[in-house]
Order: sequence, then structure tokens, then C-alpha cells
Amino acid sequence: MVAIMGDDLFKRSKDFFKSGDIKSTLETYEKFIHNIDHSRDHKEYIDFLKIVLNFCKEKGLRDEEAILLRDMGRTYSIFKKYPDSLKHHRLSLRIQRELGKKKEVGEGLLFMAEDLVVSGDFEECLKSYDEAKDIFQKLGKIKNVKDIEKKIKILKDYSKEAVEEDFILHKFHVDEY
Repeated sequence: MVAIMGDDLFKRSKDFFKSGDIKSTLETYEKFIHNIDHSRDHKEYIDFLKIVLNFCKEKGLRDEEAILLRDMGRTYSIFKKYPDSLKHHRLSLRIQRELGKKKEVGEGLLFMAEDLVVSGDFEECLKSYDEAKDIFQKLGKIKNVKDIEKKIKILKDYSKEAVEEDFILHKFHVDEY
């Protein structure tokens, strides 16, 4: 059922684009992201997003361009293509910052932090979480702040355990077998 629902959303997103309704194209694709069929090749989705992205660049639709770059980042992430995901999140964030879109910058930083965790770059991940937390704090989004604080605590606890484990392994020469 999920694949059918996802396929339908993807088809609808493509149909909206063909009709020239970029706003609905993006809204429908963002709903589709949650239903992507992980067993399929990501190329079909990325190729579609590239076509829409080029259209938005040609028309000077900066808001939409930033959203598309973020959606590309999220799509790459779903397929565990983290370097591509991080690249597109950074491009999206650059535009969102230029446009002064605080909420969107905060959301983009959270998506980026999730990929940074998986890649093992805890220091950069913490920076992303801290910046997102500051943004949401200034926007008065207390629930978001509390959620981020929980994620930071979990990450710091995990990082501390990993350092302690490495110390013990090194101290007792466990790696030398």
C-alpha cells in the first residue's frame, strides 16, 4: 500500500510540474519523500528534481530553488548517498540564509545534522544542532528547542561512550590481535 501511495504522489508531483504549478509540485514531492520506495533506484527521483530545479533557476524562483535543493538532499539521504545529501543541504542553506528564511534554515540544519551523525562527524553535527537550536529559540519554537536538546544530549552521551571504549581498547591492546 505504501509503494502505491508513494507512486501516486510522485506521479501527481510530476503532473503538477507539467501543468506549471510549481508550488503544488513541491508540496506533493515533500509528502512523497516520506513514502519513497527504498528498493528503487534513486536516479528517477533525482532526475525529476534536477529538471524542476533547472526550471526554477531559469525563472529566478529562489525560494523554490532552495526547497528543491533541500528535497534533493533529503532524497539522497534516504538512499544513503550522504556526501551528495550534505552538498545539496549546504547549497539550500546558502540560499535560505540569503533570503532570510530563518525557520527553513533551522529545518535544513536539522536535516544536515542527521546526515552528519551517520557520517560520524559529531563535531559538525553538534554545530548544526546548536545553530538550529539558537534559531528556533529566537523564533520562540520551544518544542523544537527541547527536541534538539534531547538529540544533543544523546549525541554527547554516545560520543563520550565511544571515547571511553576507545581508551579501554587501546589501554588493554585489544586491537593488536
